[in-house]
Amino acid sequence: MKHIHRYQRGKLGNNGYIIYKCNLPTCNHYISKDLVSGKLCLCNRCGDEMIMDREAMTLAKPHCKDCTISKKPKLGKLKNVIEELGI
Repeated sequence: MKHIHRYQRGKLGNNGYIIYKCNLPTCNHYISKDLVSGKLCLCNRCGDEMIMDREAMTLAKPHCKDCTISKKPKLGKLKNVIEELGI
């Protein structure tokens, strides 16, 4: 049965070779970190389709940009505060 993989970073063997393995229950697929860039996969948080990019590859359980919680304040929220203060 074909499906879209949901990747999780892991290590293969004792030498620490980094791979991305599918963490769906019935799948034993894995791929080298050098080959996973640009692959279509599922987000580990919302389940939507996403493309593995550099940012996603830094995460142990990659998720899409929509599921990323930024530590920086959103510009839209800052604009609303400024408008409310009348500045």
